[in-house]
Amino acid sequence: MTIHYLKNYVRYLFCSRHWRGYGIHSPFVFELFTKVIEEKLPYYKYGLVEKVRKIYQTSSKSLILDGEEVKVPRLAKRLSMDPSHAQVMFRLVNKFKPKNVVETGMGMGITSMYLAAPDSRINMVTIAQDQSLAEFATSYIRKAGFQNVKVEVGDTVERLPEVLGAMESLDFLYMGDCQDAEDVEKRLNLCLPKMGEQSVLVVCGIYENESMTEAWRRIQAMEKVRVTLDLFKYGIVIFDGKLQKEDYYLRYFPDFHI
Repeated sequence: MTIHYLKNYVRYLFCSRHWRGYGIHSPFVFELFTKVIEEKLPYYKYGLVEKVRKIYQTSSKSLILDGEEVKVPRLAKRLSMDPSHAQVMFRLVNKFKPKNVVETGMGMGITSMYLAAPDSRINMVTIAQDQSLAEFATSYIRKAGFQNVKVEVGDTVERLPEVLGAMESLDFLYMGDCQDAEDVEKRLNLCLPKMGEQSVLVVCGIYENESMTEAWRRIQAMEKVRVTLDLFKYGIVIFDGKLQKEDYYLRYFPDFHI
């Protein structure tokens, strides 16, 4: 956890606004925040994915990554989005109903399943950089019943052109593996030509380091970007040209109850 991350987290705690939608004037954003991001309905598909997470957490198995033996529970903690935020991804897909979804940075496949879960007709492609991790996660994705998740293995930038070439449009892009602004730029340069006004982009780790934060600021400034939602752990980008251009810094603590 970097000083940059901590400084921005403190800023988020004290400066983020619109707790539970208060003060949001855009009807579109108000509904998106209160009815989708903050929705509390317990979709039954959540249980299918969380059952896999529990298997990971209690597993005694290890995988070899970059020449190092790593226990599966440690990998699951390090590479998987927590339930509350991963379920936001499910609800976003459920709301916007994309036909084609791409995830860069498969991790343990938890987010992959949440992205694919709303509709079995979704063409969901996730890109993993490690063969052994991809094979391990894919086996559990299949056991959980998700047949609409296609796994590609290799360097993300090298694999993306072929993945995108098979799609008429890219309706939902989840970037979970970017380390710096260069990573973000390379992926967006490939993906944006396939993304239209109805597309949605999610960028994780926007405050992990100064470079990622700079990349997020550049995205916010893009002319074709209309609305951005900053939830600290990730940013959500909407391209709908009918919307007024605005950036929202949203106060979202899903596990806080009063």
